[in-house]
Amino acid sequence: MIRVTRGPEPAVLTRSRDKWLAAVRVASTPATRRAALSKYKHSEVRDALCVAFRGKCAYCESTTEVATWGHIEHYRPKSAFPESAFDWENLLWTCPQCNSGCKGDQFPEAADGGPLVNPCAEEPGDHFVFDWDPVARLANVDGATRRGETTVAVLQLNRPALRQERSRQVARIAALSHLAADHPEAKRLLEEAKADDAPYAAFARQF
Repeated sequence: MIRVTRGPEPAVLTRSRDKWLAAVRVASTPATRRAALSKYKHSEVRDALCVAFRGKCAYCESTTEVATWGHIEHYRPKSAFPESAFDWENLLWTCPQCNSGCKGDQFPEAADGGPLVNPCAEEPGDHFVFDWDPVARLANVDGATRRGETTVAVLQLNRPALRQERSRQVARIAALSHLAADHPEAKRLLEEAKADDAPYAAFARQF
């Protein structure tokens, strides 16, 4: 996870938020409420979030657009915080696994080790250790604070498939870091691996 500076709010949110919220408040059945809450999926919102997060999951830093579609994630779940359903600051871009498979409607409060680390509101590096074990060849995300530990647990940031793919890429980054001092091309590739749009950039930046 890296710090993300989101872009300006999409015009459709500014223009339609009050109307959409009004529809949520007067919804009289579960079906009409679901339909009203789903307005955040507008294409302008999706496009703006994908650009802001460089096509990467806000939480695990995996690329979202190669083999699947990214999800619009509500940092504060819309089921518990419907008034925040259309707040630009509450919307993140994530992979389906982090959003639906892991976080879902969870939002741990301070008493439970939360809230989850928000990459748009704080520096993730203050809450995590991005550890590369060269012997085991494993790239793990560990909590450096209680909130970091809670975030790792809720989002399952060391789930097997994610850790396997992340470790494969971080192994290459580690090799580049050893070569960068003497090889301009290795240095260039290492700088690319640190970029905001590069998967698992948090690990590259530690090297």
